[in-house]
Amino acid sequence: MKLCSLCFLLFLPVTLQAATYNVSIEPEPGEAFGSADYRLWVPDEVATLRGVIVRQHGCGEGARKFGREHADDPQWQALARKWDCALLGSQLWAPEEDCSTWTIPEDGSARAFLSGLRELAERSNHPELTRVPWCLWGHSGGAMWVCNMTYRYPERVIATFPRSGGLAPTGREFKRSQPAQFGDSPKAIEVPILFCFGEQEDIEGTRFYAGVSAARELFEYGRSKDAPWSLAVHPGSEHENSNSRLLAIRFFDACLKQRLPDAQSRGEGPIAPLAVSREKSWFGDLKSLKIIRERDGVKDASGMVWLPDTTLARAWREFCERGSLSDSSPPPAPERVAIEETDEGIKITWSGEADIESGLGSFRVYRDGQMIGEIRGPEDKRWNPHQHYHAWNYSDQPLWGTEFPPKEFLDTTTKLARGVVYEISTVNQAGLESARAGAAE
Repeated sequence: MKLCSLCFLLFLPVTLQAATYNVSIEPEPGEAFGSADYRLWVPDEVATLRGVIVRQHGCGEGARKFGREHADDPQWQALARKWDCALLGSQLWAPEEDCSTWTIPEDGSARAFLSGLRELAERSNHPELTRVPWCLWGHSGGAMWVCNMTYRYPERVIATFPRSGGLAPTGREFKRSQPAQFGDSPKAIEVPILFCFGEQEDIEGTRFYAGVSAARELFEYGRSKDAPWSLAVHPGSEHENSNSRLLAIRFFDACLKQRLPDAQSRGEGPIAPLAVSREKSWFGDLKSLKIIRERDGVKDASGMVWLPDTTLARAWREFCERGSLSDSSPPPAPERVAIEETDEGIKITWSGEADIESGLGSFRVYRDGQMIGEIRGPEDKRWNPHQHYHAWNYSDQPLWGTEFPPKEFLDTTTKLARGVVYEISTVNQAGLESARAGAAE
């Protein structure tokens, strides 16, 4: 049964609200970075946080100029909300654009990160932020940083996703980025890691070959120690992130399901992640892309990738085959649909959450069952050719300098009248449409 009102009509549950907090950390004497800026996104409806998803940009002016915007990404926010986590965007600046000045935690970036968490815990009124475990995502130089942080703080890391970078266990590559052998830290070997790089990067003589070679070497070393590590080569991709976020989000989703501890864990120190469930694990062959359950037995899995569960195993195989992931589930329906009569026409507003699997494509507006409009994103021939409402760029954050269109639509073709039905639906980037949520008049 649809309700009617002549003024402002609210529909469905109270909208999901969230808060954003910013903090800047200045370097101390002897530290290599120039400044560290962080942005934290926290779902307001979460009373106690259970973890924080950290997204660390790579090198280059554009990446570090807009690094904090990683916290503004609605698809990553949807993942964070699902697991009662905060989402952190990091923006590190170096006096000279040299990755080694901030990718090495001992050179100051670890101290800045931990200081940032403490200040953000105070500002957000979430003191548990200093104790909860982390999911670490990093691109390029950021991939080196998250590997280093995993090595240094393994007891705090749920899972790590280094895109286009890593460390070498022998120290032959990126020597300053290798504080010690990964093998010297048994706890680091227990942290799930999914290395990912572009197929075009893995060609000897190309610009980023050394970085991905280090990632492959580290992966092979870890698997020789039975580490829960994986590797995905992104078909056709170069150093950009392309669609690797689709795999990263599903990887973190699987690891959070297994390893995220109870937010109410007692004690004063860090809350340690839970152990990996080997009973649910799979292996994958990098050459044939065949997947097999770990419990079915494999004589020698040292050269195979480890995968946390059935869903991720199938996603890994599909991603390695086609460089993207399909989505068969529709997105969440919009919430808090409202209508208001104005001098210009009938204004319809709503709120909407992104689809975790494939993000936001558009919002469709219906009047009396007929679509009268669609809210899409800005056109960008390279990064947003389909004009998706939610698009990302080379460094995997929302398009630089672009704000998301407002969730509103002005119907100027008719006047407000009893019996007119307005409805809104969400369309994900796979083209699947949600149920319609409506306000009627």
